Amino acid sequence: MLSIVPLSEEHIDSICEIETESFSDPWKRQFFLDLLDNYFAICLTAVENEEVAGYLISYHIRSEIQILNIAVRKSERNKNIATRLFGVILEYAKRNHAEEFTLEVRRSNIGAVYLYKKLGFKMDGVRKNYYKNPKEDAILMSLRV
Repeated sequence: MLSIVPLSEEHIDSICEIETESFSDPWKRQFFLDLLDNYFAICLTAVENEEVAGYLISYHIRSEIQILNIAVRKSERNKNIATRLFGVILEYAKRNHAEEFTLEVRRSNIGAVYLYKKLGFKMDGVRKNYYKNPKEDAILMSLRV
């Protein structure tokens, strides 16, 4: 059974594995450790059978929640885990009077763009050459709560 729980130090090694298999420029372990003490960070972990299946990293600043990263272990994709993670952060947003979600996504990440559109995000613009390794534009997206 899948459960969504707050990020804890015991999840970080597994999250780093997912990060490395999911992104060409993965975040370092220390970044995830630093999130544990970051007042603005809202970090969720999807756990199934005591194994980390995915995670969502966001910042809640004033009335905005910025989605920084969401990833699911390759072997667990297409099981609605990302949608479940987003559902939890959406409920958090409603309870805490957030008004908007924002995010950036690689133009080539068709699966993520499709997911965000399915969740109701709209495209707001493009940041040219935002990503490195490889260099690529970011699509800016937002969702009003």
